[in-house]
Amino acid sequence: MDPKSYIVMDLEFNSPNTRSFVTKNGISLKSEIVEIGAVKLDKDLNTVDTFRKYIRPDAYFKMRDEIVKITEITMEMIWEGEPFKDAIEEFLDWCGEDFVFITWSENDILAIEDNMLYHGLDIDGLPECYDIQLMFDDQITMYDKRMPLNYAIWKFDFKPEPQHDALSDAINTAEVFRRLDLEELEEYAV
Repeated sequence: MDPKSYIVMDLEFNSPNTRSFVTKNGISLKSEIVEIGAVKLDKDLNTVDTFRKYIRPDAYFKMRDEIVKITEITMEMIWEGEPFKDAIEEFLDWCGEDFVFITWSENDILAIEDNMLYHGLDIDGLPECYDIQLMFDDQITMYDKRMPLNYAIWKFDFKPEPQHDALSDAINTAEVFRRLDLEELEEYAV
Protein backbone atom coordinates (compact mmCIF):
# COMPACT_ATOMS: atom_id res chain seq x y z
CA MET A 1 0.00 0.00 0.00
CA ASP A 2 1.38 3.37 -1.00
CA PRO A 3 -1.43 5.94 -1.16
CA LYS A 4 -0.82 9.44 -2.40
CA SER A 5 -2.33 10.80 0.82
CA TYR A 6 -3.74 9.86 4.19
CA ILE A 7 -6.97 11.53 5.24
CA VAL A 8 -7.08 11.59 9.04
CA MET A 9 -10.77 12.06 9.74
CA ASP A 10 -12.87 12.74 12.80
CA LEU A 11 -16.62 13.26 13.06
CA GLU A 12 -18.97 14.67 15.65
CA PHE A 13 -22.45 13.17 15.89
CA ASN A 14 -25.90 13.84 17.24
CA SER A 15 -28.38 11.13 18.13
CA PRO A 16 -32.02 10.99 19.16
CA ASN A 17 -33.15 11.77 22.70
CA THR A 18 -35.18 8.55 22.68
CA ARG A 19 -34.56 5.01 21.46
CA SER A 20 -36.53 5.77 18.29
CA PHE A 21 -34.34 6.11 15.23
CA VAL A 22 -35.36 7.89 12.05
CA THR A 23 -35.36 5.44 9.14
CA LYS A 24 -34.88 6.27 5.47
CA ASN A 25 -33.64 4.14 2.57
CA GLY A 26 -33.69 1.11 4.88
CA ILE A 27 -31.22 2.66 7.34
CA SER A 28 -32.16 3.39 10.96
CA LEU A 29 -29.84 6.30 11.65
CA LYS A 30 -28.30 5.93 15.10
CA SER A 31 -25.77 8.77 14.75
CA GLU A 32 -26.28 11.77 12.50
CA ILE A 33 -23.05 13.51 11.49
CA VAL A 34 -23.03 17.20 12.47
CA GLU A 35 -19.34 17.99 11.82
CA ILE A 36 -16.57 16.62 9.62
CA GLY A 37 -12.97 17.48 10.43
CA ALA A 38 -9.96 16.14 8.55
CA VAL A 39 -6.24 16.55 7.99
CA LYS A 40 -4.68 15.61 4.66
CA LEU A 41 -1.18 14.13 5.03
CA ASP A 42 1.12 13.41 2.13
CA LYS A 43 2.95 10.07 1.85
CA ASP A 44 5.71 11.49 4.10
CA LEU A 45 3.07 12.41 6.74
CA ASN A 46 3.42 16.16 6.23
CA THR A 47 0.21 18.16 6.66
CA VAL A 48 -0.98 19.38 3.26
CA ASP A 49 -4.41 20.81 4.13
CA THR A 50 -7.26 20.73 6.63
CA PHE A 51 -11.04 20.50 6.24
CA ARG A 52 -13.97 21.41 8.50
CA LYS A 53 -17.66 21.42 7.68
CA TYR A 54 -20.77 21.65 9.84
CA ILE A 55 -23.77 19.69 8.60
CA ARG A 56 -27.40 20.75 8.79
CA PRO A 57 -29.57 18.08 10.44
CA ASP A 58 -31.97 15.97 8.43
CA ALA A 59 -33.00 13.41 11.06
CA TYR A 60 -32.44 14.80 14.56
CA PHE A 61 -33.32 18.47 14.77
CA LYS A 62 -32.38 19.14 18.38
CA MET A 63 -28.84 18.67 19.63
CA ARG A 64 -28.67 16.55 22.76
CA ASP A 65 -27.61 18.67 25.75
CA GLU A 66 -24.69 16.39 26.61
CA ILE A 67 -23.38 16.60 23.04
CA VAL A 68 -23.56 20.41 23.07
CA LYS A 69 -21.72 20.40 26.41
CA ILE A 70 -18.92 18.12 25.17
CA THR A 71 -18.49 19.49 21.63
CA GLU A 72 -19.67 23.09 22.08
CA ILE A 73 -21.48 22.70 18.74
CA THR A 74 -24.62 24.79 18.96
CA MET A 75 -27.91 24.53 17.10
CA GLU A 76 -27.01 27.76 15.28
CA MET A 77 -23.77 26.24 14.02
CA ILE A 78 -25.44 23.18 12.51
CA TRP A 79 -28.41 25.09 11.08
CA GLU A 80 -25.88 27.27 9.23
CA GLY A 81 -24.16 24.11 7.98
CA GLU A 82 -24.63 22.46 4.62
CA PRO A 83 -26.96 19.58 3.80
CA PHE A 84 -25.20 16.24 4.24
CA LYS A 85 -25.16 15.39 0.51
CA ASP A 86 -23.39 18.67 -0.33
CA ALA A 87 -20.97 18.41 2.59
CA ILE A 88 -19.94 14.81 1.91
CA GLU A 89 -19.49 15.52 -1.80
CA GLU A 90 -17.30 18.53 -1.00
CA PHE A 91 -15.34 16.47 1.53
CA LEU A 92 -14.71 13.56 -0.84
CA ASP A 93 -13.69 16.01 -3.61
CA TRP A 94 -11.29 17.66 -1.16
CA CYS A 95 -9.79 14.25 -0.33
CA GLY A 96 -8.60 13.95 -3.94
CA GLU A 97 -7.52 10.71 -5.55
CA ASP A 98 -5.56 7.74 -4.24
CA PHE A 99 -6.11 8.21 -0.51
CA VAL A 100 -7.04 6.14 2.53
CA PHE A 101 -8.93 7.13 5.66
CA ILE A 102 -7.26 7.06 9.07
CA THR A 103 -9.57 7.18 12.11
CA TRP A 104 -9.43 6.78 15.86
CA SER A 105 -11.80 3.76 16.05
CA GLU A 106 -14.06 2.25 13.45
CA ASN A 107 -17.06 4.39 14.50
CA ASP A 108 -16.36 7.24 12.08
CA ILE A 109 -16.24 5.18 8.90
CA LEU A 110 -19.32 3.21 9.96
CA ALA A 111 -21.16 6.50 10.58
CA ILE A 112 -20.10 7.86 7.17
CA GLU A 113 -21.43 4.69 5.52
CA ASP A 114 -24.73 4.81 7.46
CA ASN A 115 -25.23 8.52 6.78
CA MET A 116 -24.47 8.08 3.07
CA LEU A 117 -26.86 5.12 2.76
CA TYR A 118 -29.52 7.02 4.74
CA HIS A 119 -29.23 9.82 2.17
CA GLY A 120 -29.37 7.38 -0.75
CA LEU A 121 -25.68 7.72 -1.68
CA ASP A 122 -23.46 4.93 -2.96
CA ILE A 123 -20.67 3.84 -0.59
CA ASP A 124 -18.86 1.57 -3.04
CA GLY A 125 -16.34 4.29 -3.95
CA LEU A 126 -15.18 4.87 -0.38
CA PRO A 127 -11.50 4.07 0.18
CA GLU A 128 -10.02 1.69 2.70
CA CYS A 129 -10.12 2.90 6.30
CA TYR A 130 -7.63 2.07 9.04
CA ASP A 131 -8.35 2.10 12.78
CA ILE A 132 -5.28 3.40 14.56
CA GLN A 133 -6.88 3.13 17.99
CA LEU A 134 -6.26 -0.63 17.77
CA MET A 135 -2.84 -0.05 16.26
CA PHE A 136 -1.93 2.23 19.19
CA ASP A 137 -2.97 -0.46 21.66
CA ASP A 138 -1.02 -3.19 19.88
CA GLN A 139 2.14 -1.11 19.50
CA ILE A 140 2.18 1.08 22.58
CA THR A 141 -0.08 0.11 25.49
CA MET A 142 -0.74 -3.59 24.86
CA TYR A 143 -3.76 -3.41 27.21
CA ASP A 144 -5.95 -5.21 24.67
CA LYS A 145 -8.61 -2.53 24.98
CA ARG A 146 -9.64 0.65 23.23
CA MET A 147 -8.11 3.65 24.97
CA PRO A 148 -9.39 7.19 24.40
CA LEU A 149 -7.50 9.61 22.19
CA ASN A 150 -6.57 11.77 25.19
CA TYR A 151 -4.70 8.77 26.63
CA ALA A 152 -2.60 8.50 23.45
CA ILE A 153 -1.90 12.25 23.60
CA TRP A 154 -0.78 11.86 27.22
CA LYS A 155 1.31 8.76 26.41
CA PHE A 156 3.13 10.53 23.55
CA ASP A 157 3.38 13.73 25.59
CA PHE A 158 2.51 16.37 22.99
CA LYS A 159 0.53 19.58 23.34
CA PRO A 160 -2.92 18.80 21.92
CA GLU A 161 -5.47 20.89 20.14
CA PRO A 162 -8.71 21.30 22.16
CA GLN A 163 -10.59 18.00 22.14
CA HIS A 164 -14.13 17.09 21.01
CA ASP A 165 -13.98 19.32 17.98
CA ALA A 166 -13.78 17.32 14.75
CA LEU A 167 -10.86 19.23 13.21
CA SER A 168 -8.88 19.40 16.47
CA ASP A 169 -9.42 15.70 17.10
CA ALA A 170 -8.27 14.96 13.54
CA ILE A 171 -5.13 17.05 14.12
CA ASN A 172 -4.46 15.19 17.39
CA THR A 173 -5.08 11.82 15.71
CA ALA A 174 -2.62 12.79 12.95
CA GLU A 175 0.02 13.50 15.61
CA VAL A 176 -0.52 10.04 17.12
CA PHE A 177 -0.49 8.45 13.65
CA ARG A 178 2.93 9.97 12.90
CA ARG A 179 4.35 8.26 15.99
CA LEU A 180 3.23 4.71 15.09
CA ASP A 181 5.02 2.06 13.03
CA LEU A 182 3.14 2.26 9.73
CA GLU A 183 4.61 -0.95 8.36
CA GLU A 184 1.76 -2.75 10.14
CA LEU A 185 -1.01 -0.43 8.93
CA GLU A 186 -2.60 -3.00 6.58
CA GLU A 187 -3.51 -5.15 9.61
CA TYR A 188 -5.88 -2.44 10.89
CA ALA A 189 -8.26 -2.14 7.96
CA VAL A 190 -11.84 -1.68 9.13
